[in-house]
Formats: sequence, C-alpha cells, structure tokens
Amino acid sequence: MKIQKLIIGILILSLIACKDSKKSDGKIQPPAIEFDFSDMPENVEVKPDTYVNDLEKLFTKEQNEKLENYLTKLYSSTSKKIVVVTSPYSKELDKEWEIGTAFSNGGLWIVFSKSMKEVSIGADKKTDKIIPQEDREKVINEIIIPEFENGNFYKGIENGILELLKKWK
Repeated sequence: MKIQKLIIGILILSLIACKDSKKSDGKIQPPAIEFDFSDMPENVEVKPDTYVNDLEKLFTKEQNEKLENYLTKLYSSTSKKIVVVTSPYSKELDKEWEIGTAFSNGGLWIVFSKSMKEVSIGADKKTDKIIPQEDREKVINEIIIPEFENGNFYKGIENGILELLKKWK
C-alpha cells in the first residue's frame, strides 16, 4: 500500500513538472538550464617544468618573464629550485607539488591565491632543515603579506625570494 502511494505521488509530481515545461511545435521541452562560467579562468594550464605558473594572472608579462629568467639562472648556477604558483583554486595545491627531491640542493615552492587570501611556502625535506617552517612563516608574515596588502604581488614574491635565499646557504 505504501509503495502504491509513493508511485502515485511520483507520477503526480512528474505531471506537475511536465505541465510547467515549455511547449514548442507540440513537443514538450525541458526547462532551459543556464550555467555562468564568467568567473572561471580560461585555458588554465599548469606547467610543472617552468618556475612561474601565474594562473591568477597577477603578474605582468614582463614580471613573469623576469621572474622565470631569474629562477632559471638561480637553478642553473646553484641547483636551488624555487617554483612560484598563483592559483585561484586550492590552498592545498602546495601539497600536490613535488619540488627538489631530485635536485642536489633542494627546492622551495611559493603558492598563493589572491582570491582565497592564502600564501604558503613549501620545502622538500632537505631544504626544510635549512629553512624550517617557522622561518618561512616569518618571511610570509613580515615580507610577502605587507606587499600583498598594498597590491604589490610581484614585489612581495621578489622580496620573499631574496629573503629566503639569504637563509638558504
């Protein structure tokens, strides 16, 4: 008896839903569904083989190229690898990146999101011993964030990298 009432209820709801659907040429059309993708970035591609992945487009082309060139030269002259990623998506992105494990002097990655207001500096095990989490947090709070608060994302990253390199010997 309960199953019959349930089936009748479903049929009644289905008929009501069909009644509200638009008719075109005698055919019942489902309601139009619209998606708003206007706030989604276009053609986002993370390139782990580069040093700068500006997914939020916070750097100018010149700043991006300057930082990429600097980090490329840093790695080729010292084997110290630093990767910078801006991401509108996930504050957990830094945990997905494996940097430095195959490099003799280790690696760091700086991940930040303007939209999520998150900044983190990750390190491989070797570099973590040289620049522990406390020191990286100090660089974030005292050097990077003050520049970010003024809208100077490039300057914050640049100054942060220079401060990290002073500690990374």
